[in-house]
Amino acid sequence: MTSNSLNISRADIDTDATEQFKAQAKRLRKALAARDVSISHAGSLELLAQSHGFRDWNTAVAMARRNIPTNVSDLGIGKRFAGSYLGHAVTGLIRSVTATPTPGVFRVEVHLDEPVDVVASKRFSGYRQRIASRINEHCEPVLVNGMAGPGLSIDLLLRDQDGQ
Repeated sequence: MTSNSLNISRADIDTDATEQFKAQAKRLRKALAARDVSISHAGSLELLAQSHGFRDWNTAVAMARRNIPTNVSDLGIGKRFAGSYLGHAVTGLIRSVTATPTPGVFRVEVHLDEPVDVVASKRFSGYRQRIASRINEHCEPVLVNGMAGPGLSIDLLLRDQDGQ
């Protein structure tokens, strides 16, 4: 399915959604490079789209342009999401979103669909499925003080099985 078969022109695509997808693909490319896997920018866009269940990059942008959170106010308890956690592509369910004492910083608790290994060692693993992380108002990972840091990024709100 291409953008044209959906009757969506380039002008109809939300540039904020496109930019958020590109930023997520850049994080994916960087995470792969840290594991000695080289991939082109176009390749990372295609992998990103496929990791979210889309056939290709054009379909992902066209289908998801209204489902990308632009602000933490778009999030809610029980909403499904896709994003990244410590370099892993993840999907899951939002359990809570609360403001912290630091302005513009929020604590989000999620339950991941599949556990992820949070240990970088080759000698042992540590899998987590329920995580809590801090995000800014743009759903990007931050430290307690609000500075950019590692953690959970909520990049896309997903429809549940009922189409909601």
